[in-house]
Amino acid sequence: MIAVFETAEMSRLTVASPVEKMEEVLRICADLGCVHIEEYGNFEDGIGVGKSISSESSSKVSQLLTKARALQAEIGAVNADGPKSVAEVKKLADSLAEQIDNALDNIDSIRDAESEITQLEERIKALGRVAPLGIPLDLMAGFDGVELFIAETSKASKAHAEFADILSDIELQAAKGVVAVACRPADSAAVQIGLSALGAKPIQIPAGEGTADKMIADANSNIQTLQAKIDSANKAVNKWTSDNGRDLVILLEHLEREESIFTAPTLLAVSNQAFVLDGWVPSGEKSKVESALSSAASHVTIEQYVDDHHHGDDGHDNSAHSKEVPKELTMLSDYLDSKGLSVFDFFNNMDLDHSGNLEFPEIEAAMQKADIPDMPPLNMARFLAAIDINRDGKINLPELDLAIGAIRNGTYHAEEHHDDAQPPIKFENGEFSEPFELLVDLVGRPKYGTFDPTLLMTFTFPIFYGMILGDWGYGLVLCAIAAYFGTKPFAADPLAQNGLTILRWMGIWCIIWGLIFAEGFGFVWDDTGQMGNSSPFDFIYDWTYYNIHVPGALADLLAMGGLHVPFHRASPGGGLQEYVVLSVYVGVLHIFVGLFIGLYTVWKSHGAAAAFFEKGSWLLIMTGGTMQARNMVMGFNELFEFQIWTVFIGVGLVSLVIGLAVYEKFGWVGGLVMGPIEIFGLLANTLSYLRIMGVGVAGVKIAEISISMGWEKIGPAMDAGDYLGLLLGIVLFVLVQLFAIALGILSPSIHAIRLHFVEWMGKFYDGSGKAFAPLGGRTLHVEGKS
Repeated sequence: MIAVFETAEMSRLTVASPVEKMEEVLRICADLGCVHIEEYGNFEDGIGVGKSISSESSSKVSQLLTKARALQAEIGAVNADGPKSVAEVKKLADSLAEQIDNALDNIDSIRDAESEITQLEERIKALGRVAPLGIPLDLMAGFDGVELFIAETSKASKAHAEFADILSDIELQAAKGVVAVACRPADSAAVQIGLSALGAKPIQIPAGEGTADKMIADANSNIQTLQAKIDSANKAVNKWTSDNGRDLVILLEHLEREESIFTAPTLLAVSNQAFVLDGWVPSGEKSKVESALSSAASHVTIEQYVDDHHHGDDGHDNSAHSKEVPKELTMLSDYLDSKGLSVFDFFNNMDLDHSGNLEFPEIEAAMQKADIPDMPPLNMARFLAAIDINRDGKINLPELDLAIGAIRNGTYHAEEHHDDAQPPIKFENGEFSEPFELLVDLVGRPKYGTFDPTLLMTFTFPIFYGMILGDWGYGLVLCAIAAYFGTKPFAADPLAQNGLTILRWMGIWCIIWGLIFAEGFGFVWDDTGQMGNSSPFDFIYDWTYYNIHVPGALADLLAMGGLHVPFHRASPGGGLQEYVVLSVYVGVLHIFVGLFIGLYTVWKSHGAAAAFFEKGSWLLIMTGGTMQARNMVMGFNELFEFQIWTVFIGVGLVSLVIGLAVYEKFGWVGGLVMGPIEIFGLLANTLSYLRIMGVGVAGVKIAEISISMGWEKIGPAMDAGDYLGLLLGIVLFVLVQLFAIALGILSPSIHAIRLHFVEWMGKFYDGSGKAFAPLGGRTLHVEGKS
């Protein structure tokens, strides 16, 4: 495969070393910035995952990181001034800690004040219900022997009439929207019946003394005081952000990197004395990684990954790799237990040359010296295979410790190392196509060893988008939007940069297609448009109309002889038919490319036979069906008339049935049933590209509404002195144009993405790859090693 369509080649990294070297090894990996750690997940007794590094430094980092994240979530600081060195950042960790606390205190005071204001506003609302009564709140609490009812009702004016029969036995006070009734307990039932007749709802009496009006005034005064406190704290926070926001972003990246180092042991296989780091590195970084880690680790191995999966395999046959526990290893474990020897001491006694690796003579001499009773003749090949993790023909301390630990815990199982792990995916696109990785990531990274469509999407996505929107005026607006947001501080973020780059390319291709269609802001800019011969582009389009057209041979092949520049895609007889046909041909070409990529991918993984029956069959069907339809459109043949292309369809269908039955495991019945059905899916995929025409024409018509309802009313209104009509015309023109622009950004994007993710990528793409995530992350704001 061409290198530009491949992801980075990966190599498997195995590092083994004593546990006391763990932090040093992890810090080297983080400084390298290219070591992806594969999480250990066997969880065996004695050989499980490690624990996070616990130290004064890790505790300080964790606490400060929690505060920094909380503050960043509140203020959204950005760094638009570039990175700082590690030395400067380490100083920030001390100098900024107290300032972060101060900023968080201000934020807490804002939240507390806002909470108090909410409570006061609720109290004012409650007091407002009873304020019209003019009764002091302490009296509303009631007295012994007297029951008090206060309720809201829209019929307060009818209260005296409702309680007329018992008015002499109660005390009634009514105001707008509220009624208060005091009575003896014996009259409470009659009072409740009366209140029910008025549709009254009980009011909860606020606590306090004095009149409600006075308490409302006090609450409003407190709210003003709290609001002033909020304003003051907000100013302090804004000033803090202005002075320290950049440093916070830089410090946050540093702390997160440190935190990843301190928590990385939870990804490793760890025993009492040793650990094993299992990971991936880009193959181009092998020498650098091996050189850096060899200075700290007792064992480092880097092996180029080779995918030996073949079609029809469900994976590897684990039984083929399963090995019995060598008797010598079990007896050695028992011997060490009986003598009270640690693996570390035994290894040091065996390592005669102090190299950190045991070779055959050293192992044999040590085993003989141990004089283990009933020990059979040493089978060195089997003994090494049971312990040698990295398959280098030698044994180091971590390997021996892990093997003995597994034996003692009854969890030993010797299997081929790295059977099922798949390499992570690291894109290798140039600066030109890198922003479009953002789109590819939406459907997942490509499976390792398969096709990376980023470069192709760099061209096809904005082309499709521009073909749908197709208005150079709106394209200029998109470029202006990208330029405007590019000046904002958040644009320093790589994700934002990539998004703005994509938007800019969308705008550029809108301009290109808009010039081909002679459309700008909904107007047609040649002599057939609203301006007629007065168009400033009239002389240009006069020349292009007669000189730029589809070449004769291609026009005959595609039945597009009437296509020239400009062509009006929304005008029957002026380009609409060509726009329909062009949309279908674009779809056919796009799907052909997808199928050819799929053909190559299957051939590479599973061989030529599988490639032909799985993807070649579709290519035959697509070729035959396209040409059969093309001949019908040109009037050469009827659609269902037998032609040479019919043979293509027939052979393709038979091949498809075989592919489904044999290679996709549907069985012959499934293949015979699904084969013909699947053809209709291909037809639907192809016709789906008509959305280019459908959405494009709809956009043109919306823009035309702004002209017919707005622009064309402006001139006559000015001539007639109708200023109201003039204003209405301008408002309608601007509003519909804004709506057209907003819809033009959203709708074509959705449909262009759909055509790529569903119709195209479905023909070849496997998005099951996992993203390459090196320990320590990607450093944007900090320069140098930790």
